[in-house]
Amino acid sequence: MIFKSAPAIIAPMKLPRVCIFFLFLLFLSPSLFSQELTGEELEVRLFVIGQGDPLYSLWGHTGLAIKNTNNGKDVFYDFGNFYFEDDDFFSNFAVGRLLYIAWAAYTDPYIRSVKEQQRDLTEYVLNLSPMSKLEMYQALNNKVKPENRTYLYHHYNDNCSTRIRDYIDNALSGQFLDKTEIQKGKTFRESFLLFTSNSKLAGSILSLLQGPLIDKPISLWQEMFLPDVLGDVVSDFTYIDDEGKEVPLVSELNVLNKVNKRKPLPTEYQAPYGVAIIVSIVLTTLILLMNIRSLRGERKIYALTSITVGFLLGILGSVLLFLAVFTDHTYSYNNLNLFMINPLAFFAIPAAIMYWKKGGKWRGKLNLLWMIQIISTLLMILLKILTPIKQSNHIEIIIILPMLMAFSPILPVLLRKIGLLR
Repeated sequence: MIFKSAPAIIAPMKLPRVCIFFLFLLFLSPSLFSQELTGEELEVRLFVIGQGDPLYSLWGHTGLAIKNTNNGKDVFYDFGNFYFEDDDFFSNFAVGRLLYIAWAAYTDPYIRSVKEQQRDLTEYVLNLSPMSKLEMYQALNNKVKPENRTYLYHHYNDNCSTRIRDYIDNALSGQFLDKTEIQKGKTFRESFLLFTSNSKLAGSILSLLQGPLIDKPISLWQEMFLPDVLGDVVSDFTYIDDEGKEVPLVSELNVLNKVNKRKPLPTEYQAPYGVAIIVSIVLTTLILLMNIRSLRGERKIYALTSITVGFLLGILGSVLLFLAVFTDHTYSYNNLNLFMINPLAFFAIPAAIMYWKKGGKWRGKLNLLWMIQIISTLLMILLKILTPIKQSNHIEIIIILPMLMAFSPILPVLLRKIGLLR
């Protein structure tokens, strides 16, 4: 709209006035008349932003700010932008082809925005050579151009934090990678779950959707997909400068905002085993009671329970299958949870309806379906024990396997044998 309205403003002017008008604009733009940059006048800062309230902000955020001390121009470069309004946003997100945008904005308004969101904000002033600062500045300006700014986002391998990490590594001629690649960190799963410690339900659901690829040991370099880890590593990092001296990467650290209302994160992630055991006991007991009552002729309540669980496991299993087979969400490939949570559970719905209406042989078919799910789960556990394939899905096993066992005819028989059921 700005460009469309410009002719209407200029048209009534005579040529000399137009020339004077543009000369006036050039005079107001100090960058156009400033001396050629050398890098000496540039100040580079890493910003690490803490957790926010939305789910996608639980892992924090990061960016680089570069200030020209000659003219005061201060720009924040940010790789964590996306458009909700994009017509293809949700479909692209579903199949793992989410386009993110590199963006530049003035730093001071951005700082105010972070403070208004009640998020922590730490500034790390980077101790870089003038040439490194200049090259970083030029590379960032080139990246935020409309034709260059989009990139294919990946939660672990290519995100707002890994992009900044790579720019810092380029400024240090690869020394950042060399020193952090050999230091082993955690796994991707342990690392991302730590930041869901205060939202364990969300963390458990996200963990359920991801397979064994995120359970391999990772280096400290890889762990810097988390902004907080990037900040911690940068603050203690030293490198060899152009004169052969070992110098600290950070010359100054400033806490620009500290929010006390948020519950601090623990140093290590604690899986909610206690909650999982309680949930498992409650659900297993309820299902087992319905199973026992069905053996006494009360088919309806057991059938309704089978329909409900079959529907929930079938829906969730369909999501797992879709992510593992039909998308680019690489971290959801080969998900072992499909052995116990899969679309096969949908078949329990018609079998349970027929059992409710007719009884007889349909109970046997319903039992067979649940036994197949139990055997499949046990095979998955055996696979984890006997092969190198490892997936941290203990919470899922604790909840799902006892529930499946409660549907089978095995538990009632065992209870009869030990005298707890007549």
